[in-house]
Amino acid sequence: MAVSEKLKEAVSSRNYVGIRDALWARIALDPNFSKGFPESFNYCLEQGILEKDLFEEHDNRPMSDEVSNDNFSELCGELRTNFSKERLEKIKEIGRQLYPVEEKPKSQTSAQTSETHRTTSSSTKSDSSDSGLLIAVGAGILLGAIGGGILGGLLLKKAFVGAIAGAAIGVGVGAAVAKNR
Repeated sequence: MAVSEKLKEAVSSRNYVGIRDALWARIALDPNFSKGFPESFNYCLEQGILEKDLFEEHDNRPMSDEVSNDNFSELCGELRTNFSKERLEKIKEIGRQLYPVEEKPKSQTSAQTSETHRTTSSSTKSDSSDSGLLIAVGAGILLGAIGGGILGGLLLKKAFVGAIAGAAIGVGVGAAVAKNR
């Protein structure tokens, strides 16, 4: 995964809110922190962004160790309002357990190569499942944000807060739906 233009722009202008926002959004695309998130985070550091400036002081809200989509979503929502290193590490720990990285074979012999040509549809299925995850998570974020915005606006008179909470829940729901497909 490439570093997003949004992140590049935020880094070049030293917009720390924008940087945190872009990194937070990357978690939805990389919930096991194996592809895009490390690349994006390292890009920030390589461009001179210091961790001490990137992370906020932890707000001491309790963080559950429960490995569940609900807890993952809740922690992601809290990261949005308090981008602390402690919270990010907890999200990484839970995300890697919920969404383990699928191992791919390291090398092929010439006999395996001919077999691979006969079974190219299996790699297409893997690629489409990655796309399915992105679509499901994106749909979850969108629907969660809309629903949360409406409920937050009606119940709390704070649609923005509801939209953020709904989007965070949508990340977990979308990822869970895609994982179970």
